[in-house]
Amino acid sequence: MISRSISTGLMGAVAAAGLCLTAQTAQAGEFPERAINLIVPFNAGGGTDLLIRGFAPHFAEAIGGQAFVSNMAGGAGTVAASALAGQRADGYQLGYFSITIATIQPQIREVPYGLDSWTPVCAVAASPTMFFVAADSPFQSMDDVVTAVRDNPGQYLYGSSGPGAITHLSMVAAFEGLGLSDHVRHLPFQGSGPAMQGMAAGTIQFFGDTELLMQGGDLRPLMVFNAERLEHLPDLPTAREVGVQAPLDELYLWGGLFAPAGLDQAVRDQLSEACRVATESDGFREFADRTGTVLRYMDADTFDAFYREAFGAASTLIEASGL
Repeated sequence: MISRSISTGLMGAVAAAGLCLTAQTAQAGEFPERAINLIVPFNAGGGTDLLIRGFAPHFAEAIGGQAFVSNMAGGAGTVAASALAGQRADGYQLGYFSITIATIQPQIREVPYGLDSWTPVCAVAASPTMFFVAADSPFQSMDDVVTAVRDNPGQYLYGSSGPGAITHLSMVAAFEGLGLSDHVRHLPFQGSGPAMQGMAAGTIQFFGDTELLMQGGDLRPLMVFNAERLEHLPDLPTAREVGVQAPLDELYLWGGLFAPAGLDQAVRDQLSEACRVATESDGFREFADRTGTVLRYMDADTFDAFYREAFGAASTLIEASGL
């Protein structure tokens, strides 16, 4: 009787565990039940916006649901990040944050988020930034820029998508590295899209962003913040070649998907795997090749470690950029 009771009890426990596992599996399999919002923290038309709009359909297919892109500009990306930090961690609201939003802005201004506010989901890209002028600009080389700026202090303006954004840091690195930071003025915009309108109107003369921006405007790159020249742009000099020394000569706009802290690990892993499939898809790779985007996928665990290391290293860039 004792053995039978134990046996019956064990069978009941196993059955209960099986029901629990089945329920958990069913629950995990239900995600996503509705569309996933991919938040771009800048206005439409900029490099980040174009990247996520190219990524979204492949991500939606990989997750087996729907995904849409929404723009929330302001505060060099901190408006969107601040809003997302207070959202429910259910996997339906994801922000695509860059190095500046995730690691630099929290260290240079008062924002309601920090190192532990996020569940990193995956990294998607890491592209070097470039120094741009308008395609019809009289500047044909960085030597032309240096000469003009040095001879006309205070006359020229560079734009950015906001103070502390990678677009700002690129210009600070360029002119600080060339010893001309006191000769130019900074005009921030709310996103790269409006800045490109300013470039077309002649309001600003210089801008820094990734190569992806060339898809949305008539621009001429004069140098790239990369360790070596790009294979598809062999005539474009590196920042080091034109006189910008380390640590200001290399700048990469890495970005990835973040959810609010506390996201269920099963959902996190499902999103991370969908990100991998999307990043490795033929369609998105063709997009990346066409736009010069450098893809660099990292899964959730790897990206979490990378993000935390980058947060600590950001203080060096902040100091070098005078922020």
